[in-house]
Amino acid sequence: MQNFDSSRRSALKTLLGVLALPTFYTVAQADTQLPRPPSDANVLFLQRHDAEYLKHRQIFNKRITLMPRFIAVCYNETGVQTAIRYANQTNLAVSVKSGGHCFEGYSLNEGGLLIDLSLFNKLSYSADSKTLVAQAGAKLGKVYEYLAPHKRLIPAGSCAGVGVAGLTLGGGYGFFARQYGLTCDSLKRVQLVDGKGNLLDSKDNPELLWACRGGNNGSFGVVTRFTFNTHPAPNFFRSYRFKYKNLNLVQATALAKRWFDLMPSLPTTAYSSWVLNRNQLTILMTDMRPSTNALQAILKSLSKGASDIMPVRKDSFLAGIKRYRGGQEPMYFKNVSAGYYQSFKSIEAAFPDIFKAMQASPLKQNLLQINTLGGAINDAGKAASSAYPHRSYAFLGEYQVYYDKASDGNRAVDLVNQIQKRLTAAGIQAHYANYPDINLPNWQEAYYGASYARLQKLKHQLDPDNRIRHPQSVQL
Repeated sequence: MQNFDSSRRSALKTLLGVLALPTFYTVAQADTQLPRPPSDANVLFLQRHDAEYLKHRQIFNKRITLMPRFIAVCYNETGVQTAIRYANQTNLAVSVKSGGHCFEGYSLNEGGLLIDLSLFNKLSYSADSKTLVAQAGAKLGKVYEYLAPHKRLIPAGSCAGVGVAGLTLGGGYGFFARQYGLTCDSLKRVQLVDGKGNLLDSKDNPELLWACRGGNNGSFGVVTRFTFNTHPAPNFFRSYRFKYKNLNLVQATALAKRWFDLMPSLPTTAYSSWVLNRNQLTILMTDMRPSTNALQAILKSLSKGASDIMPVRKDSFLAGIKRYRGGQEPMYFKNVSAGYYQSFKSIEAAFPDIFKAMQASPLKQNLLQINTLGGAINDAGKAASSAYPHRSYAFLGEYQVYYDKASDGNRAVDLVNQIQKRLTAAGIQAHYANYPDINLPNWQEAYYGASYARLQKLKHQLDPDNRIRHPQSVQL
């Protein structure tokens, strides 16, 4: 799920800057050692001097300045196969980009080969089977728009520019997950090019489908097509918002406890976010069905002490989603998973220090966002069919820092590291792979839990040379 405050994102219009490149990405060789890339009708190879290079290298996070040696703009599976085989021939590391929204820029590398899937983005809906086939470059905004006339949806996030591929391969949640499950729970088939350039289909290898349900973000293959079961779209999208200003620690703690205590009674058709920005709290609530007594009781409780209560807004389904589509222009940020929780007790010990650190930071756009899970996500019957390991949790946190100048990048990283250390000391150990933190210790278990060993086995089978990799990809 992406951040709901689109005005905050779209307001951060900043100039491109340069930060130091992490040394672990470096895989450079002399140009004279490499044969000419085989551009054809299926793939266009770009180098740094080419006019289109920067356009296809662009990702959402301007903090990341990595520069692949080659970009392979792929138009179909054959193009992906050609790119992988060229990387094997030239011993280049491969990264994969569809939407380019990875927090840590894992869709780029320094001196390797980037497979860009942004133009491989067609959608096809079958009214008979009620399934959607999405090519790997499809983005969420277009998916919602395409399915809306059919009155169908897949349970995904709200940010329009996010790729459906990356979202699904790491799990995927949003406004509809509590009713219909994670994005990956609706995935019924994938096609994938492995580390040797072979095109595989989960119909022939069910282990592929298991892994791609939450365990394959740039690790052992390039997924080229996704087939999803779709679900009925609601007729309307109702939104509520409460703001509480000029909070001190005691007030913020009380509001956190109140919200956490109310959420177990939240209807499964509803969703909520708790977003603390320094000393101001915003609580968002959405629902897709007629209001219930349970929801009305929650709303009444949240209204107590609120500085600002937005009148209930009722939109059509597609209009409602578009209101939360997020900013479209790249920006500077350092966002990470802040862990999974069962209740406020999970972070109670860390909360005072987190609150104080947020107030003390000169970076004014630093936020702790906590989102509701539960409902269909907790379906234990889905656990065996997916690599996603965190179904039992009721909440997911995300820590976010936005800034205007490249020179503030180190401050942002330091602040995030400070907050993450406090969460770790409080016992937070499980984290969301789609919100990666490059400095997270023991990330293998934090992201994948007991699924990691099984994912490693598949990595050995599909990518034994570790061709497709990034700093937190599944390791051999």
